Amino acid sequence: MVRCLERAELVVGALLLTLILVLMLVQATQRHLPVSGWVWTGELARFGLVWLTFSLAGYLVGRDEHITLKLVDHVARGRVLRGVWVLANLVVAAIAVGFVFEAAALVFTGPPQTTPALNIPLSWTYVIPMVGLSLAALRALANTLVPAPPAMESVPEERAE
Repeated sequence: MVRCLERAELVVGALLLTLILVLMLVQATQRHLPVSGWVWTGELARFGLVWLTFSLAGYLVGRDEHITLKLVDHVARGRVLRGVWVLANLVVAAIAVGFVFEAAALVFTGPPQTTPALNIPLSWTYVIPMVGLSLAALRALANTLVPAPPAMESVPEERAE
């Protein structure tokens, strides 16, 4: 189940990255053509970048590849390292849950505004961040059940330094 979820997150991330690339190429091409450009390409590319960030949050938390300070991993061992690992994941989960509640409020009770170029209801743009942060919270909670954090010995040397 988790591997299928990881694959789905990676597929969504790859599709969003491809979308951003194509839209940016379309924008760059339009600048050199004697026709008026499509304003919506820039708007959708910006939304795509935000959606990419939040859609991969759960994947990165689940694989312990999100932004962290690994200083404690070099010093602590045993139960202390496990305690820090659990505490850090609980903090990540709590913050993600807080963001999920705020995103849900924006999705379900947000203002009736639309985006300038695409006329998408602004509340719809918060759905992907809400889902991505929900997955990040669940993955952080699941990390607290993992017997031990990833060992520093399993990290490649260039990353460990």
